[in-house]
Amino acid sequence: MDQPDRSHARPALRGILRRGALAYAALSCAVLLLLGIPAQPAHADDPGTAISTRASQLGLGSPTGGLVCGLRDGGCYQWYGTVGILWSPASGAQPSSPGAIRQAWIAQGYENGRLGYPTSAETCGLAGGGCRQTYQGGTLYWTASTGANAATPGAILQAWTAQGSENGRLGYPVGGEVCGLRDAGCYQMFAGGGILWSPASGAYASTPGAIRQAWVAQGYENGRLGYPTSGESCGLRDAGCVQSFQGGALYWTAASGAQPMTPGAIRQTWAAMGAEGGVLGYPLGPEVCGMRDGGCGQVFQGGSVYWSPSTGAQPSLPGAIRWAWGTRGYEAGPLGYPVGPEICQSGSCRQNFQRGFATWSAQDGARLAITALDTIVVNKKRPLSPIDYVPTPLETVGSTAMQSEAAAWARSLLADARAAGIGMTTVSGYRDYWSQASLYNSYVAQYGQTQADLISARPGYSEHQSGLALDIGDSSGACGLQACFENTGSGSWARDNAWRYGFIVRYPQGYTWATGYEYEPWHLRYVGRAAASAMRFNGIPTLEEFYALPAAPGY
Repeated sequence: MDQPDRSHARPALRGILRRGALAYAALSCAVLLLLGIPAQPAHADDPGTAISTRASQLGLGSPTGGLVCGLRDGGCYQWYGTVGILWSPASGAQPSSPGAIRQAWIAQGYENGRLGYPTSAETCGLAGGGCRQTYQGGTLYWTASTGANAATPGAILQAWTAQGSENGRLGYPVGGEVCGLRDAGCYQMFAGGGILWSPASGAYASTPGAIRQAWVAQGYENGRLGYPTSGESCGLRDAGCVQSFQGGALYWTAASGAQPMTPGAIRQTWAAMGAEGGVLGYPLGPEVCGMRDGGCGQVFQGGSVYWSPSTGAQPSLPGAIRWAWGTRGYEAGPLGYPVGPEICQSGSCRQNFQRGFATWSAQDGARLAITALDTIVVNKKRPLSPIDYVPTPLETVGSTAMQSEAAAWARSLLADARAAGIGMTTVSGYRDYWSQASLYNSYVAQYGQTQADLISARPGYSEHQSGLALDIGDSSGACGLQACFENTGSGSWARDNAWRYGFIVRYPQGYTWATGYEYEPWHLRYVGRAAASAMRFNGIPTLEEFYALPAAPGY
């Protein structure tokens, strides 16, 4: 429609066409009068009259170019200085004035683009000094800070209008509608956020703040949460806010930050306990899976919820019972997952777990009862069963052998020690019943039974027979099978690092009352990384204490 782009029109032909149109209009009026039918105003069907009438209304003066027709949908235009007036039967005659709005309309293809013909003049004095002009296919809005951008009919426009258009929280558009997103979705950005739409979710706003940042961090609409299915809603407990998405919801408070709640058993349990208004409060992090036995957990302000396929989702609330359970490694420890909530009555509390229970009272404090062990604990009160037990399969570790899982971690321990410049060696691993009997009897003969029982196990009571024990040495040969081994490079490295590989020093110094054996800094026992870590970080030195078993100082 720009004058330079239309200057190739043929003036002579245009004049002939216009004179023909005027003659036809006059003849039509005469016929209508003869038939007694009142004539419509001439500009209703005459683009030239409609355009000149509109120019007069706008005070534009005389035209500076001829009438040009043959545009889309039978349209025409004519120039009045720098203002063009366009006409079509559907839109009527409307001006297009110089400026950013016209430039944006031109960039979309003049009347041939998505916006089509203008249906109003440009109107200014909007919020923030803005202007707008309506078209057949939408509206162009402009401000000095946002530029000129289109708002086109559809669900996004409806959602923006419902929020107050340019006067609402979202403000003016800062770009056009963009489609081709996941699941045939679209979005449009505004000064105060964006609106996203998909056929399944509808159109909802995503506004700046912690909730939007958390959604962005999860991959926008391509992440686990998908498209928003509601706007952000505030006024929750502790001045919190929430926004729902296809794959869950994001909750925010100043204390907890923005955290997701995704569909599943953990969310159902949290909701049944009152959601953010209940004892658990707001989530402090996302649901984390990949735990023991395929389990998941989520931490809240007032506790945690744990789930596994066999236990379902169960709460663990702050207090002495949770503390005692935690000192044993939580779900990775000997008790496993909770199988029900903590129940208190008559001054005492109890919570059941997969392999036992925990109790609390003011008199006794928290106590654990482990009814089914998740590993072998052999001591002077707990013989192997059968008494001539043989672990399978066995694998080689250095000069000896161990049960296969323990052997794999022992090989890693030895390799890393050597990589650190430690000359750690293997001395003894698996010993069968008869080998242990021979060794024990030799100690009895040499030292007497009382001393032998402090340094060697009777057959059927030996950790070596379980395939889970490993005696180590130092390549220097110093302090072999002696208490001073703790001061060698291998002894000190094992003391500081064995737990990383699932091993503990089974017979620590000063705990003969619990284990029945003297201090053996060379004797390592594989218990698994979860148990070894829990024992180290909670200061639990013996398996008897870790598994809440009776002390075993004697047979």
